[in-house]
Amino acid sequence: MSFCGYFLTALIILKQHFTAAERSVPPAPTLIQNAVIDSSVELICQAPRGYSGLKFKLFKIRNLTQTIQHSTKEQRARFMLMGKDTGKENLYCCQYENSMFSSYMHPEPKDFSPPPSPHLMVEPSSGHVTPGETLSFHCQAPPDHQKHPPETFLLLQRAKGTPGSMVAPAKLVSQSLEAHFSVKTMGREDSGEYVCLYQLKLPKTGHVNSTASQPVHITVIELPVPTLSLSRHEGEFLECVGSPAYLKGFFSLFRVGVLSPEATHQASLTQHSARFPVPTRYEHGAQYQCQYSVSLGKFWAYSKMSTPVTLPCITGYHTCTQVSTGSTDLALIAGSVSAGVLFLMVVSLLGFAVHRHIKNKSERRRQREQEKFWQHIHSRDHIVDLTLQRVDIGSEGCGEMLRGRPSDSEAIYDCPMTTFKNTSFY
Repeated sequence: MSFCGYFLTALIILKQHFTAAERSVPPAPTLIQNAVIDSSVELICQAPRGYSGLKFKLFKIRNLTQTIQHSTKEQRARFMLMGKDTGKENLYCCQYENSMFSSYMHPEPKDFSPPPSPHLMVEPSSGHVTPGETLSFHCQAPPDHQKHPPETFLLLQRAKGTPGSMVAPAKLVSQSLEAHFSVKTMGREDSGEYVCLYQLKLPKTGHVNSTASQPVHITVIELPVPTLSLSRHEGEFLECVGSPAYLKGFFSLFRVGVLSPEATHQASLTQHSARFPVPTRYEHGAQYQCQYSVSLGKFWAYSKMSTPVTLPCITGYHTCTQVSTGSTDLALIAGSVSAGVLFLMVVSLLGFAVHRHIKNKSERRRQREQEKFWQHIHSRDHIVDLTLQRVDIGSEGCGEMLRGRPSDSEAIYDCPMTTFKNTSFY
């Protein structure tokens, strides 16, 4: 192979390698400045939601300046800049694991005035939701008098003393002053403060972050699961007990598999439980569960269903039917057996018909082969019409016959000592 061939092969291999590597590279993180503390600047390298890493790196232009190694995978890392590194002429970017690099940013000096904060609204406006509901956030930036519209909006969830973590992918906008975020709540861990900010690119300082918006408070109300038990104190009751933190709730009793409640009672001002009489008629092995709901201002919160309770037959108090289920099972078994027998009969008849068809076909094939065989044998036979006449010869006659002059009056059988040695006779 020539040198050009080797060179082209190497280029193809390198292209395939880098193409495959690019497909597996995690997305870029976001590098933001958190605060200016005395003479130091804190930078936050934030991975996108759903991504994390053990190792985070901070680069000054292309030179690695700091590395943070976590013991467990984290979504962000904090870097502190001191002295000359905080100058606004410096450019920084970051990376987690082997991800793509973040956008470059300049540290903001103390006398730098960041862009004004945006306004954040949420639906529902009360901020109270139950697990599974979706929050809709609307982040709107103020009008920019310098004609520099935002490039990116970020939605963060934060606790006290933390910069916050991204709860939704960053929204890239073009010539727009607002962005919308949708967040589906899963449980109590989604409660807390939510803020938004935006990034814009200025001619002198590059990418800068606005100050955070006023926080909105989200409360995910997850009522504790109630307990249901069979109580035989002062009669037969099913008692449903909820959380003592929520009084005067509405308690409902459900039969397992039935959507509508069989009974609903409201607890008193000082109670967090309710009692339900055992139904007068129920089937053996019937299961029941309960649920409670409370009013929280403008909306209702509902608990999950309790663990089912199986009712035994309480003789002397209630009618517990056990025959209906058995009769149903007996009819089901009889129908199944009949269907099985019918299926076997159909399979047997089908198998017998197939067997007869195959046998008849094989017999016809054998007969055709025999007919072909005998036709072939008969075609090879040569039938010769030999008329035997009596030849009248003596001893000389036999000699003359041997010489080819047979007599018309004697049969050839009168020469017992004669053999057919002259093959030309035939």
